[in-house]
Amino acid sequence: MKKSLKFAALVVSAGLIMASCEGPMGPVGEDGPKGDKGDPGTTLGCAECHNPGSPMSAFSAQWSESTHAKGGNAAYANRAGCVQCHTSQGFLEYLAEGSTANIAVPDNPMQINCATCHKIHETYSAADWSLTKPGAQTLEVKYAGADVIWDKGSSNQCAFCHQSRTVSPAPAVNGADFNITNTRMGPHHGPNTNLILGKTPFELPGEAHPTTNPHSTANGCVTCHMSAPYGYLAGGHNMGVWYDSHGTETLLKTGCTTCHTNTTTLDTKIADLKSDITEKMASLEAQLIAAGIYNSATGLAKTGTFKANAVLAYLNYNTVKEDRSNGIHNPGYISTLLDNSIATMEALGYPVPGK
Repeated sequence: MKKSLKFAALVVSAGLIMASCEGPMGPVGEDGPKGDKGDPGTTLGCAECHNPGSPMSAFSAQWSESTHAKGGNAAYANRAGCVQCHTSQGFLEYLAEGSTANIAVPDNPMQINCATCHKIHETYSAADWSLTKPGAQTLEVKYAGADVIWDKGSSNQCAFCHQSRTVSPAPAVNGADFNITNTRMGPHHGPNTNLILGKTPFELPGEAHPTTNPHSTANGCVTCHMSAPYGYLAGGHNMGVWYDSHGTETLLKTGCTTCHTNTTTLDTKIADLKSDITEKMASLEAQLIAAGIYNSATGLAKTGTFKANAVLAYLNYNTVKEDRSNGIHNPGYISTLLDNSIATMEALGYPVPGK
């Protein structure tokens, strides 16, 4: 221990001696040459969006009241095969990989949000408003054996998720009896693009299906769903078209009035169409219940073996129910789809009750 203390003292003494040998500090030298100018900080780019005149605050508030933001999609569909449409992480991973085969199921599923659809904070400029999936969409389900293309401007982003999903196996028109093994058999939620285009795979013989649709606009979904908003409750980035007005469910008409200039006539058209489609859906539902295919208590199919055309009628019913537009998305086509399904069920021995 004594040797260690002596050694430490020796080291300290040597340091003091060396320090005492240093002379006074010399004069300050001249400044060196000026370096290159660095890249500008990102705060200048941020101001392109984050400024008092930007609509971003309104867009965010509208979205916060939307089904995309508040619905339970990310929670109940956070599983393989669903995450690419029901979670933000799954959608962005699909875009990166180009396939749904190996998409991870996120630990903390996020609802669809700004960064799902827009290239947020990639350039810190107005280019960040660009869509993440802007091009034309080839829909999953073919029609008459051919690809179905949706190419309607900004609504191409919507079409990837809001389309029919393949039903496999599926019955053929006038085909062999078909065995339903899955009560959730159907085109899945939101088969909107297929109905708007008037190209669903379950058409039945009968009245010719219309080939034109006045509501199939050049901009597709955004014409009505993102029209001039009603506060944060409908339109804009809320994307809904129905809102509560003093306890009354009210339709946002800012997208409709570009064509329907007489709002009184428009109200009558909407009421008549809703009444017609509701009546036809009720008739077809009663026929499907009588045939033993549909369980009205669960809202799902029943398992068992049924006539092929009866199963197709059920798939048409399910498609219109999941569309949820009461015929507005394609009035003539949806009405004909139901008429032919009802007539088919009557031919199979299931008349509309009470008629």
